[in-house]
Amino acid sequence: MMRWLLDLLYGSVPVEFESRFAVEEATRKLSNATRRFAFFATSSAGVGYVSKDSVSLRRVRPFLLANSFAPCFFGEFREHSGHAVLTGVFTMHWAIKAGVTLWLGFCFLWPILVTWLVLGREWREPRNWWLPFFGLAMFGGGVMLVWFSKWLSRNDIPWLSRVIEDALSA
Repeated sequence: MMRWLLDLLYGSVPVEFESRFAVEEATRKLSNATRRFAFFATSSAGVGYVSKDSVSLRRVRPFLLANSFAPCFFGEFREHSGHAVLTGVFTMHWAIKAGVTLWLGFCFLWPILVTWLVLGREWREPRNWWLPFFGLAMFGGGVMLVWFSKWLSRNDIPWLSRVIEDALSA
């Protein structure tokens, strides 16, 4: 159970995309196949930053709310035998991971703190018995939100991989 939760929150999928082009040409081709910004997009697009040293891409779908928990690609170009190799991982953005960690950490500590307060003299009233369970419910709700959001974006990794492969092989 703990492994599943850690993989849900911090898991990543390592990938490598090979190109027959040199690094500069592969960088240019991937940059041309993606967009820097997603304003006024009328179809799904790979959006992000592409340079030789750093690539960060995500899938943007027009007319849908943004899914912050969707996987993004983070990687870099390397040269191997005169050809470019794009190496990286698909994972959630680090800021989203930090926010979810803070949320779930607070929800985990809530029952401990409130149980201590409820058992103390100040809060010892029959109507406060349920307060420790509130944190457990919020923890479960947070985990379900992350799981459902990742389920909604389950096709983003194959879609974005196809965009990258097409750009690097064209």
